[in-house]
Amino acid sequence: MEDYNFWQDFFDTYQSLSDGTKALWLIVPAAFLLGLVALILRHRVAVRQAESSLRGDLVYTIHWDGDDKLCVYRHGPALDREPALVLLDQPNSDHAKHGSRQQMPR
Repeated sequence: MEDYNFWQDFFDTYQSLSDGTKALWLIVPAAFLLGLVALILRHRVAVRQAESSLRGDLVYTIHWDGDDKLCVYRHGPALDREPALVLLDQPNSDHAKHGSRQQMPR
């Protein structure tokens, strides 16, 4: 076993393959690499297009705090009737009674 050479065995096996199998050995890795490069490039283009299409202002942020409460923060000019912070886990709040906010599902 000391005289065993992996590469010699590999090339001997390759030479004993049929011509069709040898062609596949040459084509498949190159096609795989080209397909992988095309997939990565398409993904990068799609990410750049998605980033450029997300223009505008942040309106709401939903936060789940350590007390297991969901909070909605409104960004932008505040209205006189509605606070900037709405706790969604309080069904007896004024917003839940008037139906202006709904409890968020988890």
